[in-house]
Amino acid sequence: MARWRTKRGTRHLLWPSLVVAVLLIVGFRFVERVGHDQHPDDRFSVARVLDGDTAELTGGDRLRLLGIDTPEQGEPLHDEAKALLARLALQKSCRISYGDARRDKYGRILGYLYVDTTFVNRAIIAAGYAYVYLFADNDLKRPEIKELLDAQRSAMADHRGLWGIPRESENYYVNPVGSFRLHRPNCPGLRSLKEGRYHKYFSREEGLSAGLSPCRTCKP
Repeated sequence: MARWRTKRGTRHLLWPSLVVAVLLIVGFRFVERVGHDQHPDDRFSVARVLDGDTAELTGGDRLRLLGIDTPEQGEPLHDEAKALLARLALQKSCRISYGDARRDKYGRILGYLYVDTTFVNRAIIAAGYAYVYLFADNDLKRPEIKELLDAQRSAMADHRGLWGIPRESENYYVNPVGSFRLHRPNCPGLRSLKEGRYHKYFSREEGLSAGLSPCRTCKP
């Protein structure tokens, strides 16, 4: 009898342990499923600035600023855009708000960057050091994108930064249906474009103020 009671007592002791283990596993799986992406107010620190729209965060992750595109290395105002991002964010604690996707195909974090009350993406656009850069139609409905477009229109009106650089004009510009890129009519990227599958804009400014960004090949 004593041996039977010992086994029974052991069984009673095991049940609480099993229950705790199951709860821990379920809890872990729940947190794993919710994921880090569900918290838009994540805070980071900018450790290094790589160019005008890309930074490295403490811990090694790279951040690509959403909704903007700054000049590449060797292009006009590249250095100024990079310097402005550094002045606004380098070695500072920041908050990142995410769009529909947290990372791009290169593994970079995609987000709107805030340092204290400064919306950094907007500040770079407002200085004339970047174009608004969009991918999906629903981007236009986001309040952040509306802010960026307002800042771009202001920079355009005042000829700040990129908007003060003289460019060879065309009789019209082309925007393929479903795209946010503005092209010169002879752009190589338009060779297979069918009639009726594009919009025409009769000035560069008209297209870009609507939320389009310049094609990186023909550079309108």
